[in-house]
Amino acid sequence: IPLLSILFGAKYAIPFIIIYECLIDIMILAGERSRLKTDVFSAWPLLIAGLIGVPLGTEVLILSSDRFLKIGMGIALIVFSILLMQNVSLNFRLDRLGSALAGLVGGFLCGSVGLPGPPMALLLSSQGFQKEEFRRVIVVFLTALDFFTFGYYSWVGLITADMLLHGLKFLPAMVLGFLVGRFAFGRVNEAHFRRLTLGITLAAGVLLLWSMMN
Repeated sequence: IPLLSILFGAKYAIPFIIIYECLIDIMILAGERSRLKTDVFSAWPLLIAGLIGVPLGTEVLILSSDRFLKIGMGIALIVFSILLMQNVSLNFRLDRLGSALAGLVGGFLCGSVGLPGPPMALLLSSQGFQKEEFRRVIVVFLTALDFFTFGYYSWVGLITADMLLHGLKFLPAMVLGFLVGRFAFGRVNEAHFRRLTLGITLAAGVLLLWSMMN
């Protein structure tokens, strides 16, 4: 999203990327069917609160300027990346209240700047999940959130037929990136996995803010 925001503007990039996120969610879940029911049960407080947050965030997306969205996106990426790099713990277990709060924030960020992942990453990392379980739970949450957001964006006119056709141009690159990531996922140890993902999100946030100053 940060890179596409630099190319096309945030108000276009945020709904545009939801198209790909829905496809990626399906491909990831296709390989995780055996644990899906358990993960859905674990994630339901996140899901309900997240769905409530999406319309609230979408109003921010509609009413905000492109510059405001880029700055907010850049700051969110940098702050959450630093918190996770410093191993900041939220100091509560994954109870219903904590899950609902994180889900609400995630849904709001999904609707407004297309970034529901950071609060989920902070929450789940505080619970000591291994990366395989971490990925399954967060993808269950993101899949439900992405499809709901896609439908809501379409309903309010943020996703159009022209945008869907435009998305076909980048589909091969998305599939290639997914395959490369899936190949590397089981071959990267826990520490390298953490540094790589957080390094990417931190660099994306810095790049987005830097682009606003030039």
